[in-house]
Amino acid sequence: MRQLFRRLFLVPLLAVSFLFSGVVPSATASAASVLTLTATPNPSGNYVALNWTNSDKSQPYSYMLYSKSAHESTFQSIPAKDSAKVLNIYPVVAPTVSFTTWQGKSYTLPKSASLKMWMETPNEYDSKGYGKGLISVDTVSISDFNANPDAYLKNADSTYKYDVLYFGAWDAFASQDLSAAAETKTDAFIKAGRGVLFGHDTMVDNDGISMPNFFKLAHYCDIQTIPHYTVLGSSQIKVSKKGLLTNYPWKIGDVGTVLNVPMSHSNQLAFGDVWMTYQPPYTYSGSTEATGSGGQGTNTFYLTSWSNCAMIQTGHSNGEATPDEQRVTANTLFYLAQITTDTNWNDHKGQDSDAPDEPAISGVTHNSDRTQYTINYSSQDNATGYQYYVEATGQNDGAKYDSPVVSTSLKTEMKGYSIVVDDKPDTVPDGSITTTANSYIFSRPSGSSFYIHIAAVDNAGNISSVVHYPVDELVSVTHPVSIGYSIDPNSSTPFTAPDIPITNNSTFPVRVSIAGLKTTSGIGDAAPTSYSDWNRLTAAQTGSGIALGVEIGKTAGSGWTMVDRTTPVYTGDLASEVPLGTLGANGALGNLALTAKFGLAWTNAKTVSHELTLDFTIAN
Repeated sequence: MRQLFRRLFLVPLLAVSFLFSGVVPSATASAASVLTLTATPNPSGNYVALNWTNSDKSQPYSYMLYSKSAHESTFQSIPAKDSAKVLNIYPVVAPTVSFTTWQGKSYTLPKSASLKMWMETPNEYDSKGYGKGLISVDTVSISDFNANPDAYLKNADSTYKYDVLYFGAWDAFASQDLSAAAETKTDAFIKAGRGVLFGHDTMVDNDGISMPNFFKLAHYCDIQTIPHYTVLGSSQIKVSKKGLLTNYPWKIGDVGTVLNVPMSHSNQLAFGDVWMTYQPPYTYSGSTEATGSGGQGTNTFYLTSWSNCAMIQTGHSNGEATPDEQRVTANTLFYLAQITTDTNWNDHKGQDSDAPDEPAISGVTHNSDRTQYTINYSSQDNATGYQYYVEATGQNDGAKYDSPVVSTSLKTEMKGYSIVVDDKPDTVPDGSITTTANSYIFSRPSGSSFYIHIAAVDNAGNISSVVHYPVDELVSVTHPVSIGYSIDPNSSTPFTAPDIPITNNSTFPVRVSIAGLKTTSGIGDAAPTSYSDWNRLTAAQTGSGIALGVEIGKTAGSGWTMVDRTTPVYTGDLASEVPLGTLGANGALGNLALTAKFGLAWTNAKTVSHELTLDFTIAN
């Protein structure tokens, strides 16, 4: 809908050009043959270099740039200048401020016109003020502006003097609305592509505060009023969107950064780009969250923009502003300066804003005594796609035409990994670089289990989602408590016994060993070599002993990753613990089997019990 509105506005201008300027058809040739644009990513600087050429030399042209990222559905105009000339239109109030600019000029102005002091007075952060010498400010009262707006907006040749207008800053704008004439002239200023920053309580029209002429311009910021006076605010705001507005000329911070401002509040619903929101708990009295119909829009915003217009809640404090607030204001004014006569621009709004992939962990190993661990992982950065076009405006006749849309993508590549090892399951690394390698060696923390948390970070500071990898050194194995075996001398297979299933539930391989094997009732133990032929024993010999053995099962299952012993273990083999084999991690199943040497001359039924002791240890 916004794009359609723009086209409906432009077509009549083209028609006027055809009817009255006498321009020959070549002057209104297609954009493809007249205006061309190239977009070249600069990964090291994290911007897109834009260059354009205009073959129409019949008149001078000014230009506006339009951009859309792969995450956006609509083109918006973007900054195109490295400086901004601002007209601060302030409400008339009694208190004043006196100051000296970085250029040595002294002023006394109403406190509601403090913008010039903020932008041009040296401070501890910059010798040229929060405007860094890039922003110059002129001032005019709303009463003078209302009386004759063109006298302040335009030069003698009817060209505009300023890149950006700023309406502010005072609570409720001291109840001083735009005149009808000033609203019309401001509307034309916006339509010409010039920037406007609206301050606190300007674009509002409800049962508490009514600024009907200001509110006629609210659609340029994609703002709607709340019919019943509804506020929300605090003295802390949080960055909710990353881009040029948050990092040039001041680096404000990444998404989630909390800034301090004087107590203020919203009184509207924002539907456009919301750059900063009030941080709960909301400390402004009576704060209530609100949305529009269908749940769209929000009143949690502190700063919102759409194309070349924005609204900031600076002003509720009647001319007070923290360093954070003054930096945000400077960045916003710079962001809104969008008309240029140059034919190149480095688009710092076009940034790598896509985080790398969540790291994929390929394995965790350790040294022989388990004092050091190595984790291996990988990730890759993702590019952010952009589309651009440039719009040319004839300075003589106002004719407009666009270049073809061009596409590019920007990827700053991987910077490294942010890693934390602790005993918590959901720790989020802070984004500081732990290592640039695809493996990380660390000392084993105390306790039987721990977690490894890894996030990938690219050179633009984008942080991936976090992979949380548990390392559990508690051995968890399940097996039967008891099994039964039998000897039937009248059978062709006298000895029968089920396999003993062993399941390793641990997150690491486990070595299975025989720590003990002995009879506990009914008969004694014998060595397997006690008799040369166990099938020819007497009754006395048969009842005097049995040689019971344990081995890896013939149907061993797929869980054994290593077999240490291929022959059965008997009682006489247990001078020390005897390893049988190693079971894999995470539910690996392996079987043990019983075997026996015994006589067949039983005189009566006998119950025999054995005790088998297994030892499970973490495999190195």
